[in-house]
Amino acid sequence: MIDVCRRALSDFYRHRYLHGVCLFTIALSVFIISAFSLFFINAGELMGAWQQGIRITAYLKPDVTKKQAADLAADIEQYPGVASVSYVSGKEGLAWLKEQLGTGSSLLSDLKENPLPDALEIHPAKNMAAMSGADRLAGKIAEFAEVSDVEYAREWMQRFYGIYNLFKVTAFVMAGLVFVAILFIVANTIRLILYSRREEIEITRIIGADEAFIKHPLYLEALMLGSFGGVAGLAMLYGAFFSLMPKLSPEGLLPFFRVRFLPLELVLAILISSMFVGWLGCYFSIRRFLRA
Repeated sequence: MIDVCRRALSDFYRHRYLHGVCLFTIALSVFIISAFSLFFINAGELMGAWQQGIRITAYLKPDVTKKQAADLAADIEQYPGVASVSYVSGKEGLAWLKEQLGTGSSLLSDLKENPLPDALEIHPAKNMAAMSGADRLAGKIAEFAEVSDVEYAREWMQRFYGIYNLFKVTAFVMAGLVFVAILFIVANTIRLILYSRREEIEITRIIGADEAFIKHPLYLEALMLGSFGGVAGLAMLYGAFFSLMPKLSPEGLLPFFRVRFLPLELVLAILISSMFVGWLGCYFSIRRFLRA
């Protein structure tokens, strides 16, 4: 084993420029895949956080009394998937709107009467917070005779889900292309090394060296390429993440959400995958070379 490591390191140094180009390409590929993974992890958590904050607003007809509104709220609260229901009068709604407008609230001072109707705010349970669940719940609430209109951020959620799914498809396609690219680059790097040592390999085979003597150092080189490239790519992502985070922090928009780096298990999975692809590229090159 020591001899295998010595020969692998010697060969790594001898072809350092070729290995350097290969390492850079693997690192860049791992960086791209890891960046997409980072986006999807945080986008998924962000969607979950937004879903937990979804509210369905049911606007009541003008002739609905407070007693009827309270009875309706009690009925809706019994629905499966409803966490809580609160009554908001038109007066409370207008006061909240003025507070949100701040200095712009003077625009509402000329209103002769309150244009906002009384409403019920429905907070879905976590298992109903997804768009499909909120759709079904909003449809049921709209069927009540006391309700004039129902609204929630449906259109906004549809756009967000659409963008998210588009990125997901793009990421899968890119991951496949990057996988093939790494495989191709490692395979060609090992093939060039094999051809540069062709005479040496032929001599070792003539004097009785078995194929394992030839293969093992090359497999180790491929694993080194995969591991070093994976570490370099993740280090690039780590540096970019912590340098950009102070500028891109969403705390002002979502104080309850915090962007986080890749979990340890995913980091290990990326490193192992990078090493495996390196080994696989080497396997194909050696197999083809020895057959020739």
